[in-house]
Amino acid sequence: MKYRFVYCVVTSSMCLEQALCYYLNPIQLFSVCVLGPMLLAFIGLWISRKIIPSHFVNQSHDVTGPFFNTLGTVYGIFLAFIVSTTWQSFSTTSSNLVQEARYLGDLYFATNSFPQPTKGELQQLLRNYRDSILHEEWKSMEKGEANLHTEQLLRKIGDTYIRFKAKDPSEASFLRESFQDLTSMTGLRASRIDDSSSCLLPVLWFVLLTGAAATVGFSFLFGAHNFKVQAVMTMLLAGVISMSFYTIINLDFPFTGTTTVSAAPVQNLDMK
Repeated sequence: MKYRFVYCVVTSSMCLEQALCYYLNPIQLFSVCVLGPMLLAFIGLWISRKIIPSHFVNQSHDVTGPFFNTLGTVYGIFLAFIVSTTWQSFSTTSSNLVQEARYLGDLYFATNSFPQPTKGELQQLLRNYRDSILHEEWKSMEKGEANLHTEQLLRKIGDTYIRFKAKDPSEASFLRESFQDLTSMTGLRASRIDDSSSCLLPVLWFVLLTGAAATVGFSFLFGAHNFKVQAVMTMLLAGVISMSFYTIINLDFPFTGTTTVSAAPVQNLDMK
């Protein structure tokens, strides 16, 4: 029986979204994603008060009010959908890591059915592979890349299984199960590497940013008598929308920044 494993070395250049998470600390990222847009909203409101006559703003309330409500509702639904989808993707990555760790643990346990020196060689390779994930590939995934050394260890594990010749039905059964676990673990690793660099499509960011600008911009057409009160409300509106952007950026890269998938499932593996 022939088995084929798909190995992939993933190299990528970080997109702007991931670069923000990687190079900026949490305070800097919050300032860029939230405080900056709030300041821009205040400046936009101040400029609109200087340009747009107050009587025009007051006379257009009957038209802008319903339109603003419709725009806000549609944009709010779209924004909530993106946040929900991003969270689901983050949760799926976490679940896949748990399953990947289980396959690794099963492979290590199954080595007890093999004779020496294959047993010792496989156990050492699996331990080295686990350590390489934690200490090498985890750092590479912060930049959305795979680790070459981890890739080489995975190849060696596969080659060791391929070289082994089962001598009885029991060994053949464990070898077949090990091949299946290795194939599944390799596929989950490929998904993990892909998840570390996949970012939101540019067209979605275009819609998000355009919708945010339109929503906040239409709020300028409501002329409150007290400018300070309207400025606070406008900045709060911009802040709430920007907080959603901040959430999306943090969740979109499960191995970059401060909000990351825990490595505990791999760390807690008993491989002694």
